[in-house]
Amino acid sequence: MKMRVMWAAMLLFTITSLQAQENVLTLDNTTTEMDSLQIQQASELLRSEGKNGELVLAIGGQQITLGKATNSSNVAVNASERAASRHQFSFGIMAFEFGYSLLPDLSYEGYSPMEEGFMDLRTGNSGHLGWRVLDMEFFLNRSQNLSLVTGFNWSNDFYRFHNEWSIEKVGDRIEPVAMVDKKKSKLITTQLGIPLGLKYRPARQVELTAFLFGEVVVNAHTMVKKPKEQVDMRGLNTLRYGVQATATYHNIGFYVKYTCTPLFRPNIGPKCHPLSIGLAWGF
Repeated sequence: MKMRVMWAAMLLFTITSLQAQENVLTLDNTTTEMDSLQIQQASELLRSEGKNGELVLAIGGQQITLGKATNSSNVAVNASERAASRHQFSFGIMAFEFGYSLLPDLSYEGYSPMEEGFMDLRTGNSGHLGWRVLDMEFFLNRSQNLSLVTGFNWSNDFYRFHNEWSIEKVGDRIEPVAMVDKKKSKLITTQLGIPLGLKYRPARQVELTAFLFGEVVVNAHTMVKKPKEQVDMRGLNTLRYGVQATATYHNIGFYVKYTCTPLFRPNIGPKCHPLSIGLAWGF
């Protein structure tokens, strides 16, 4: 920049000298004042453009840009914008999952052969609904294709029993209850959980996420219809954890969710771990 100013000054001196020789700016013996318009023209040969921080040399109606200053305020704004974009926060129904509820490893150990099968499910009538009502995402790299995600999940599982049985906690054990003149027995559980996921975007609009989650069973009951009857269900593990994986394209895809904690507390009911598979949106 100093060299540019030096060259500009030398060029200005040369041009001024030439103009003096051609009587562009003249002084006579009787006048000690210079023409104000000529002085203004000479002063405008080299000027600074304050708006853009440029140094401009004007010659014969032509302009030569000698340099441009850096706008430090813009640099600070851009840096703050990059820092702010490293995380996202949203509230509402941000992700939704809909699928089937299963008990694939159901074991009736400790029950008599006559009692086995009372918790076998009608898969097509056993469902899962879940949604994330608070969503937070923290980007881990500059390209923003790797991030940590978390929030609050609310979910419901519906286990529709295959035979016309219901279940009830009698003493220290879950017992089958035969229904007389009743139909459509099912177990319903409601959970509130916090997931922690690692999300990877291998391509545009493609997202792969692996979750660890912990949740609390806030309500559980059995329900029969015709006539309708609801009974609180005890004996379930209240605190549980598990894993989940989702794969989506344009925010629509599939999920698999497995609860590592058994459905019932030890030695109370059949051994089983809840599993859910289905459609995912917004993950």
